[in-house]
Amino acid sequence: MIITKKHLSRRTFMRGTLGATVALPFLDAMIPALSAAPTTPFRFGAVYFPCGVWPDTWHPEKEGSDFEFKPVMQPLEQFRNQLVTVSKMKAPWGSSVHLGASSAFLNGLGPANSRSDGKSDAFGKIESKKTIDQYIADQVAGDTPLRSIEVGTEDMGTAVGACDGFACTFFNTLAWRDDSSPLPVGINPRVTFERMFGETDSKERRFARLKEKQSLLDSVTEETAKLKSSLGAPDRAILDEYLGNIRDVEQQLNRMEARLGTITGNPEAPVGLPEAFDDHMTVTYNLMHLAYQGDISRVFTFMTGHEASDRAYPHIGIPEQHHTISHHGNNPEKLAKYAKIATYQISKFADFLDKLKATPDGDGTLLDHAVLYWGSGMSNGNAHDRNNPPAVMVGGGCGRLKGNRHIVAKDTPTSNLLLALAHVGGAEIESLPASTGRVEL
Repeated sequence: MIITKKHLSRRTFMRGTLGATVALPFLDAMIPALSAAPTTPFRFGAVYFPCGVWPDTWHPEKEGSDFEFKPVMQPLEQFRNQLVTVSKMKAPWGSSVHLGASSAFLNGLGPANSRSDGKSDAFGKIESKKTIDQYIADQVAGDTPLRSIEVGTEDMGTAVGACDGFACTFFNTLAWRDDSSPLPVGINPRVTFERMFGETDSKERRFARLKEKQSLLDSVTEETAKLKSSLGAPDRAILDEYLGNIRDVEQQLNRMEARLGTITGNPEAPVGLPEAFDDHMTVTYNLMHLAYQGDISRVFTFMTGHEASDRAYPHIGIPEQHHTISHHGNNPEKLAKYAKIATYQISKFADFLDKLKATPDGDGTLLDHAVLYWGSGMSNGNAHDRNNPPAVMVGGGCGRLKGNRHIVAKDTPTSNLLLALAHVGGAEIESLPASTGRVEL
């Protein structure tokens, strides 16, 4: 028998000038003739929101299925059939009122070596526990170019006293590769883009491209044309959409840089941060969409803001700092603003989910083959309350997550949910700090 169907390697890259490389999305041409379709990879993402969410605006009243969405979670109702929310859990207190909230979000611990007086020796010794995103990456990263991606929108700086007396690494980190290897968030979208598609270890090449404003796609035009000539019509459509998304992100970055005038001649700091926070959120989510679509990475963490954030939200009519608003004192006006900030963040998350849902991936969509976890390390920010924090999971998880459910897990530590998420991602770990079992997802 003569088999004529061509087989394109799953790890084919288009290579351009100045170190540019473009990974490809999954194409039909990557399936060998007479072979079974390959298993679609599982993807995981965790999104952290600081300063908590007022429980009355978030948690459903009804347990089980067909519950009514509260106002802050309302933008996610369109994903009901692939959504699970968990209430009545208890997050760990950690080593300080804010530090413990974010630093324990994905491992249930935060800084290790806490003393009996509630302080920590961690300023001199950076140590915590491996986080569930990294356990999942162990299982699913495969031969992806980036094992995981860690992004954010702000950091705490390094000023003395800025981080409650702890190493600022703990405020700027959600993910830990192992107990002594933090993976701090990258807050510059251009640097993340270059990490995904360029040679970030070559300062000269990176700066040359920025200075010339050479498009990534322009640099691989010849290879793109050659590849498309060998593909069928469906694959060409998938490739065109993917390349169009890359172009859109490039244009977003270029517009932001033009506003800031950021070509400074310093290759150590190729661009400044986006001027508008909404732009920063949009382009970061778009980068994570590209990471999934191009199979550049299957795991990411996104810190939308650090704890005790001094960010204001004037673009939605809130000029006050987020942290200040979270200390609402039960004032109705402040409570309304507190809910409005959280609703804005959930709306941005919903936009990201909608892009995943609209992107074909093997026998389904990117959302069908992912689990996205959105949450916070506290509930009522006014009291730094660790009881009843927000937690929602969205996605099909390759058939491993049953949606349309509100789980009431009274007095269950959040570590039990983390343990369950690790298992959904294929990581058969038996326990995490503070875990007493596993939430049944």
